[in-house]
Amino acid sequence: MQAPRQDFHPDFHQDFHQAPDGARIARYTWLPESGPPRALVQIAHGAAEHARRYDRFARFLTGHGYGVLASDHRGHGATAPATGGRGVVGEDAWRATVADLKGIGDHAAAEHPGIPLVLLGHSMGAMLARDYAQEYGADLAGLILSGTFRTLPGLDLEAAADALEQEIAAHGRTHPSPFIPRTFSSFNDAFPHRTGYEWLSRDTAEVDRYVADEDCGFAFSAGLALDWVRAIRKINDPAHLARIPRGLPVHLAVGDQDPCHQGMTLIHELLEDFRYIGTRDLTWRAYPDARHEILNETNRDEVQSDLLAWLDKRI
Repeated sequence: MQAPRQDFHPDFHQDFHQAPDGARIARYTWLPESGPPRALVQIAHGAAEHARRYDRFARFLTGHGYGVLASDHRGHGATAPATGGRGVVGEDAWRATVADLKGIGDHAAAEHPGIPLVLLGHSMGAMLARDYAQEYGADLAGLILSGTFRTLPGLDLEAAADALEQEIAAHGRTHPSPFIPRTFSSFNDAFPHRTGYEWLSRDTAEVDRYVADEDCGFAFSAGLALDWVRAIRKINDPAHLARIPRGLPVHLAVGDQDPCHQGMTLIHELLEDFRYIGTRDLTWRAYPDARHEILNETNRDEVQSDLLAWLDKRI
C-alpha cells in the first residue's frame, strides 16, 4: 500500500476485513470525536479509484455526528495485493464485492447496535449499491447514488459480454483489457484537454491529484470488466429491481455535465426504474455545470451540505 498523500489526514482507523474466500479487504472507519454516531454512512467507491479519496467528505460527516465506513473493492487500493493487483480479481468478483460490502456493514452494525446504516455509492459503486439494495435493502435506512447512471453509456451489453468472453478465452481473466478505456474514450471530448481526465471535475487540483495517484486510473482485467457488464444486466432486470424495499429512501446526486449519463438520459431512466417499483421517498439533484465527481467538484461544499440535509431529514 502506498503512503497516504500529504494532503490526506489520517484521522481514521484502517484494518482488514477477512472475506470468506480469504481475501483481505482494506477497511476504513471514521467516527465522531464524542458520543455514538447518529448513523453510519457506508461508502462504495467508483471504478479505478479507492476509499481514501473520500476522507474529506468522511471528516465532514463525522463533524456532524455521523460515522463513516468505507473499503477498497477487490482489485483496488490496498485490497488489490490480495486479489492479484490493480484491476485484477478472482472469479465472479462482482458478487464477492457486494458480499464484502455486506460483511463490512454487518461488522460495523455489530459494533454500533441499533445505529441506522445508509449506503452511498459513487459511479460503479452506485451500481454496487443498487445491487446491495436488491439483496439486503431491509438492512438500510437510506441509499445515496452519486455520479450514477443506469448503464454504461452507448454500450450493447450482449455484444460487450461476447467480446470480453472472447478476450478471456484468448488471454485469460487477468489480462489487462482495452474495454474500459475504449468505453470511456469519448468522455473528455466535451472539455478542454489537459490531462484527459477533465471530465471528472472542474477543479484542476483535484484532477491533478487523481492523475498523480498510482491507485487511480488503472486498466481493468478482462475478468473484472466482464463481471461488471454481467452485473449491469442483473441490476436492471425488473425482477431484481422489484426486490428493493419500496420504503427505502433513495437520493440521486449528479453533475449535469457528467458524460456518464448521456445528457441526463440515463438518470431519467434510472428514476423511472425507482418510480416503477414504487419507491416512496425518491429525490434527486443535478448540479449545474458540475461533472462526474461531485464530491471533488468546485461546488463540493454545496454538495456536502445538501447530502447532510438529506441525511438529517431521514435519520
